[in-house]
Amino acid sequence: MNVVENDVRILVGKELAAANERFPQFHSAHEGYAVIQEEVDELKEATDKVIGRMVSLWARVKYGNDPERLLQMISEDAINAACEAIQVAAMCKKFLEMEEMLK
Repeated sequence: MNVVENDVRILVGKELAAANERFPQFHSAHEGYAVIQEEVDELKEATDKVIGRMVSLWARVKYGNDPERLLQMISEDAINAACEAIQVAAMCKKFLEMEEMLK
């Protein structure tokens, strides 16, 4: 088990609580899907940045150039991707809550 998995689950709960304070429950499955898709798109963008910068990092490592600034950027991009992944999980839970209300 990942040592931060429980912490991530807590963060998903915090993100869900914040989203529920700001926005009403989804009005339909279509809306729930659209919100999750938007978050997935943002997660993909953040992940693509990490992947793209890894190509540049390899070039710096390979040719002996200083990777410090690039490593800082990759770290920030990875944190952003983690935040986006937490938002995806929170919106899935929000969707599940809507489904439970409809039963």
